[in-house]
Amino acid sequence: MHSATDPRQLLEAFVAFTDASNQLQSRYESLQKQLAMLQDEFQTVLEAVPFAIWVLGEDGELRFSNRPAAMPGTFTDGPPPWEHGSPNGLRRFRDSEEMDHFLEQETRPTEKGQIVILRDVTEQHLRTQQTNREERLQAMGMVAAELAHEIRNPLGSLALFAGMLVEDLSDKPESLDLSRKIQDGVQRLNTLVTNILTFSRDLSPKPSTIPLKSFWEDAKNAAGVPEDLEWRNKVPATAVWHADPGLLRQVAVNLLQNSMRAMENSPKPKLALTASKENIDSRPYWHLALTDNGCGISKEAMSRIFDPFYSTFGGGTGLGLAVSHRIITAHDGILHVESDVNKGTTIRLRLRACE
Repeated sequence: MHSATDPRQLLEAFVAFTDASNQLQSRYESLQKQLAMLQDEFQTVLEAVPFAIWVLGEDGELRFSNRPAAMPGTFTDGPPPWEHGSPNGLRRFRDSEEMDHFLEQETRPTEKGQIVILRDVTEQHLRTQQTNREERLQAMGMVAAELAHEIRNPLGSLALFAGMLVEDLSDKPESLDLSRKIQDGVQRLNTLVTNILTFSRDLSPKPSTIPLKSFWEDAKNAAGVPEDLEWRNKVPATAVWHADPGLLRQVAVNLLQNSMRAMENSPKPKLALTASKENIDSRPYWHLALTDNGCGISKEAMSRIFDPFYSTFGGGTGLGLAVSHRIITAHDGILHVESDVNKGTTIRLRLRACE
């Protein structure tokens, strides 16, 4: 015979169970709040990190990303990171504004899928390229400097005599035209010698304030840009470089003259200038883009366009970009060229802003 259970014991047990249940519920709700807070903080951290992350499942389905699944632009070397067959390593990405970026892709397998990480290494890649080019150009410049010094003295005499001829033949139109052609030829040779000497010597820029909008208007006139060429200067009035005006003027004239030669067969040649402010290593820069609608540069030629005496134009000296590269490097800036054959070329210059 079983003894009857004391009702008070049952009540006490029920009360204890209810208290424990309430405590568990309270603890569960507290843990849920902490989990939600941690998830929010984790999401904030992931969105703030300077690289993109995609978490993919076994079948390649997207499970999570801290970036939009479809980046606005095109990967020029294969499928995007979130698709099957996407390659690892350095990748080239052209954004919706036709600007090239260099990205480092890494894939890490998980138990049921993979994680894809994409880092923007554009600045590091361009600076590495520029440093390698500079080392090669310095070696080439030593021979070029010797030649330039030998040419300069007799060239000065030629310029003097050509000027005297122009004065003496002022009343003889046919002879005057020939003497002016001689004078123009001497001037072109002098420009070539100046470029060679600039290319070969050590540069010590003397920076000052350069208001970009008016600076490029002056450079346009100095380069002889014709009035019938469509010119769009969209540089903000606030854009100001901290650089050597004399050296930068040489860069601007070289680049504008290159663009004009590239557009010689364009039915409606046009040049466009834009500028935007950027921070690189916590320092302000102005990023200027000069775009033409000329013949463009082939992929084969792109690897050599900064070499001295290499030109994609018949009869060109091949020094304009080499000299410009040296000047921009001396300012700790970046010079980068993007081009499509039969579409045009964009030259990008990044130089320190006046703070």
